[in-house]
Amino acid sequence: MEPARIIDMIAYIDAAESFEELSVPPNFGFHALTGNRKGEFAMVVTKNWRLTFTKVDDQTISDLNLEDYH
Repeated sequence: MEPARIIDMIAYIDAAESFEELSVPPNFGFHALTGNRKGEFAMVVTKNWRLTFTKVDDQTISDLNLEDYH
């Protein structure tokens, strides 16, 4: 795991002025989840680790979590 990358990703999320800005490169693979995780979003940390979260409003996220997808 790359702690420096996670710190950079959290700083990137914090600096974003809007939720849509998270999809602007470099976006750390920002994407919406589907299926039973619809409404959640993820960003790629490494091949199998993701930061996941939900959107509260245009400037607020919640439930930030580091997950092993495999």
